[in-house]
Amino acid sequence: MKNKVNKVWNLLGYKVDIGEKIRFTMHPYDEKYDIPVTVINGINSGKTIVVSAGIHSGEYPGVAACGILSEQIDPLKVNGRIIILHCINTQGFFSKHERFVPEDGGNMNGVFPGDKEGTISKKLAAFLEENIMSEADFIVDLHSGGGEEPLLPCLFFPVAASEEVNKISLEVAKATTINHLIASTAKDGFYSYATTKGIPAILLERGAFNKCDRIDYEAYVEDIYLILDYFKVIDKKEKKSLGVKFIWRKTEYMICKQTGLWYSDVEAGMILKKGDLIGCVKDFYGNILGEYRVTEDCRVMYNHAGLMIHKDSVIGAFGDLRHVEIVD
Repeated sequence: MKNKVNKVWNLLGYKVDIGEKIRFTMHPYDEKYDIPVTVINGINSGKTIVVSAGIHSGEYPGVAACGILSEQIDPLKVNGRIIILHCINTQGFFSKHERFVPEDGGNMNGVFPGDKEGTISKKLAAFLEENIMSEADFIVDLHSGGGEEPLLPCLFFPVAASEEVNKISLEVAKATTINHLIASTAKDGFYSYATTKGIPAILLERGAFNKCDRIDYEAYVEDIYLILDYFKVIDKKEKKSLGVKFIWRKTEYMICKQTGLWYSDVEAGMILKKGDLIGCVKDFYGNILGEYRVTEDCRVMYNHAGLMIHKDSVIGAFGDLRHVEIVD
């Protein structure tokens, strides 16, 4: 049975006809803040999928992937609708700020729920909730490791939302090319807050060091097509084996207790045994201020790789090998 014909779509003051793709810049609550958007209204009815990037402004592969998707996707081959948010933290992007909204220091992956009367990051969050989440059937948020944070390609799926949202999100996660799937209880980021509102969503991580390597953004393009195919929004005719999936049900996020110089030989992907040394914090004279060891047998998902480290910053994420499911 064929899908029903789609309808004209009115979004953010724009009329998007059936089989049309439009590009524009949205200005949350008329702020002088630009967010580039591509909106695609397919020829048949179907799900509305949101793809977002640039929540953290120095994480580039997702931004590049959104540009490719905006150019490539033919609305005449779409069932349903697609919203592409090319770069949410544009001020940070163009000022070469690594992560946060420069005007107020807000972390867009931790400021939800928003506030129309708040600072700019809170206003952005409120606008996304009101105008984008309200349209979405599924959200995929594209990230990378930070400037000093190498990582395994991995993704985060919710386990603190409703049973249905958790289930759909994990099934979609399995449909991507990423092999390491990490259970998350977060509730205050763009994708994670959406799950508390009944919208399935996942957050993908590829690349690091403020780089934009072709291998990473092309892999993201592949992942998005696979997700669109999962929801029958686009028919992806060529499908390769996605390989073994490791579902990490418990992950330790180790926090640094000192500010100083960080020394570590740990790398993302390494297997560590309980008690193995992760690294130590020293002062400028070589005196040890703190030493950090893993508490269980684990795999390094991502880790801090810079010399300078601040108190309360993340040393790394370590997937507990006692709580991993392997799905072939």
